[in-house]
Amino acid sequence: METRASTCMCVVVCVAALLSIAAAAGWDYLDGAKGPSTWATNYETCGGMKQSPIDIVTSKVVDEDLGDFTFVGFGEDDEPVDAEMTLENNGHSIVVGVTGDYQVSGAGLGTTAYKVVQFHFHWGSVNSQGSEHTIDGKAYPGELHVVCFNTKYADFVTALNEPDGLTVLGFFLDVQAADNSVLAPLFDLLSMIRFEHEEEDLSTPVVFKNFFPADLSSYYRYSGSLTTPPCYEIVTWNVFTEPIMVSEAQLMLFRRQFANEQDAPANISLVDTFRPVEPVNDRTIYMNSGTAALVASYSLIAMVLVKVLASVLED
Repeated sequence: METRASTCMCVVVCVAALLSIAAAAGWDYLDGAKGPSTWATNYETCGGMKQSPIDIVTSKVVDEDLGDFTFVGFGEDDEPVDAEMTLENNGHSIVVGVTGDYQVSGAGLGTTAYKVVQFHFHWGSVNSQGSEHTIDGKAYPGELHVVCFNTKYADFVTALNEPDGLTVLGFFLDVQAADNSVLAPLFDLLSMIRFEHEEEDLSTPVVFKNFFPADLSSYYRYSGSLTTPPCYEIVTWNVFTEPIMVSEAQLMLFRRQFANEQDAPANISLVDTFRPVEPVNDRTIYMNSGTAALVASYSLIAMVLVKVLASVLED
């Protein structure tokens, strides 16, 4: 137990150090000298050929039998006994640090599992923008990223130096009338962490499978990067087609966050926390073929029904 605790503490300290280095050089989501348009100049790796996010053009995706994901620790029946989650406003996003043996494997990710480190959110000032990825040019009000490192490497920091170091589960956020009750405990804490470096522990960790979409077999896959500096090109991206639904009121809690500390002379609204889409270049975007086949079959059925209806109306 002591060894495990020491290892966890080392990872936390190393990750914090890495983030501090990036923050020291300075970046933000504004249109000024530290905004996304300057990242490639200030961080060489942000100018690579496999950057994220991207616009996924559905007519150009390639069907591939990637298979289903295997999740360990994501349900109520197998949640890690030592699970803990802490919310933080880090000045760029709302990040939920995760402790516990949450693992992702299968779906063509290789022979070793990936372990969850954290999940975080991106959101817009209005509902027409906010997500990082877009589908055929369409943006969603927000996007949630579950960040996982490859357990073939000793820890998260080591994995950052490897081409297959990370995988990220990306979910769009869309709007419904009712609050998302599963995520309500998380949203309830946002008013307590409105300023940079403020954090609060969740009294009970949220259960991933209780707020994930029902259909986890429908997803896009491509090779890309971190979407914030230093933009390392080490991420296997999984962008799910079915969104997580939240209410307008819950989105507004994100929009009331600030990118500065509480004692700052002026407040800077933390909104539009997304990087504009990057060129796809010569990358191939895959879609799980089981899903593609299902979509195709529905499209065929719809075409047949339209023809039958047209025939009936003619008669």
